[in-house]
Amino acid sequence: MLCTRLPSSSLPSTHTLRLLRNTFSSRSYCVSSSQNPGHQSHVRRRTSLEFNGQFRTLSSTAKNNCNPRIFSPQSVSNSLILNPVQICSRSLSQSDRPEFTKKKSPVPFMLISMVSLGGIVVAAYMFSEYQKARIEATKKEQREKAKPKVSKGKALIGGPFTLVNTEGETVTEKDFLGQWLLIYFGFTFCPDICPEELEKIGDVIDLVESSPNAPKIQPIFISVDPKRDTPELIKSYLADFHPKFIGLTGTKEQVKRATKSYRVYYSEGPDQAPGAMEYIVDHSIVTFLVNPQGEFCKNFGQRTSVEDAATQIAEKINEFYLEQ
Repeated sequence: MLCTRLPSSSLPSTHTLRLLRNTFSSRSYCVSSSQNPGHQSHVRRRTSLEFNGQFRTLSSTAKNNCNPRIFSPQSVSNSLILNPVQICSRSLSQSDRPEFTKKKSPVPFMLISMVSLGGIVVAAYMFSEYQKARIEATKKEQREKAKPKVSKGKALIGGPFTLVNTEGETVTEKDFLGQWLLIYFGFTFCPDICPEELEKIGDVIDLVESSPNAPKIQPIFISVDPKRDTPELIKSYLADFHPKFIGLTGTKEQVKRATKSYRVYYSEGPDQAPGAMEYIVDHSIVTFLVNPQGEFCKNFGQRTSVEDAATQIAEKINEFYLEQ
C-alpha cells in the first residue's frame, strides 16, 4: 500500500489537484480526516476523474458499503489545512495481492517430539557411562598407588670374600663364578637348627637337579665360629650331609668380612671363660642363592619348605637364562 501524507501548512491549488488526478488515474485513494473519528475509511475503485470546478469521484465500494461523495477543492483544502490527509493507493485488482498459504510441516509434531526425547535419553545414558568409566579409572589409579612399590634394582647382598676350604686352600668368590650357589652360614657345634637347614639344602638340590636340563647347584657351608671350626672338623661334619657340600672357614677377620658382605648377623653369646669350648653362637638362619655371575638372587628362611624353595630356585634360573 502506497501512503502519502501532505503537510497541513500547504494549501492545495487547482494545479496540485490536477497532478494528483494524473498520479492516481489508475489507482484508488482514500481521504480520511482526523476530525471525525467515527467516520469509517472507504476504499473505492476509481473509474474516472473529472475536474469542472468540482472534484468528483465515482467509485464502487470494495469492502465497506458507502455512497459516492463529492469533494470540492475548498473542502479538500480545508481538510488539508486543519489536519493532514492520508492518501492511500491500492491496486485495482484484488488478485494482484500475494496469497500466503500456511504450509503443513512434512514431519508430524509427535515424531519430532519422540526423536527429541530419544536423543535426550541417549545423551543422558552416554553421560552416565562416561561418569562410571571416570570413577572406575580414578579408583584403579588409587589402587595402583596403594600397591607397595617393588624395587627392581639389585640388592646390596653378597660380595668379595677370602676364606680357607677343608683342604687348607685359600679360595675367593671368583673361584665359584659360573656356578649356581646355595650358601649357608652356621657352625658345627649347633645342636639342631644348622643340621636341619643343611638337610633341607641337600633335599632342595636333589629336587631341582631332578628336572631335565637343570643346571648343577653347588652348596657351600661357611662357619661363623672360626675359633672352634677347623678345616678338618668342618670336613668331618659335612660328611653326614649332601656329598656336594664345600666347607669354608678362616680367621676371625676373614669370617667377619664375609658375613658383612651377605648381611649376616652372628655373635658368640655371653662372655666365656678363657679356654672354654662350650658355647652357642647366635646367627641369622638364612640360605642365599647366587647366580653364575656371582650376584645375589634370592634368600630362603627357616620357614621355607623344600618344595617352595625348589620352585623359587627354578624360577630364578629360568629368568636368568631368559635375560641372557
